[in-house]
Amino acid sequence: MKILDLAKLLLLICIVSLSACRNDNMPSRGTEATASDAAAAPHDGPPGPVPRAGGAASHDADGDALAVLNAINDHEIAMGRQALEKNVTGPVADYARRMIDEHGKNRQQTDALHPDPDSANARAQMKKGQDVMQQLATQNGQAYQRAYVQAMVAGHTDALAALDQTLIPAATRPDVQAHLQQTRTRVAQHLDQARALATADTPAQDAGSTP
Repeated sequence: MKILDLAKLLLLICIVSLSACRNDNMPSRGTEATASDAAAAPHDGPPGPVPRAGGAASHDADGDALAVLNAINDHEIAMGRQALEKNVTGPVADYARRMIDEHGKNRQQTDALHPDPDSANARAQMKKGQDVMQQLATQNGQAYQRAYVQAMVAGHTDALAALDQTLIPAATRPDVQAHLQQTRTRVAQHLDQARALATADTPAQDAGSTP
């Protein structure tokens, strides 16, 4: 073979080799697109907790309503005990004992339905009741007796409104709804009885009298 032909052959081999190397080092369009898409895709992180149907994952409307009801029960029981410690008499004393008994029974029934122990609304209701008790604690005698009756009118008016506007509409379980409806009937009776005491305004009757 001539030297010139050999040189041409070597040059051709080099050209082919360089072309192959360049093609191997260049990524394909598909690879570029995949890398670009991966970089552009948003990273949302791990999925959060799936909320319950109808609300946030931690929200329990039934438990919250029951907890608020128990805060009302506790207030009426505590107020009844305070009234007896303040030596209210006559129909007012009878009413105080009735509140201790009937709200105590309602509390047991409410506990059986599992109220929410962490309810912020219940804590707010409890604070409201404590404020009322502190205000009445400074009074004595007939002044306290009249103030207690007025507090019972106001408290049961508020309780009835809470049941109608918030607690009953929020309940979803049939057993909770039934309990709240039954409670509403009793609260309405308590309100009528308190209004009757306020109208009669008979704080001086002795403890043996009947309403």
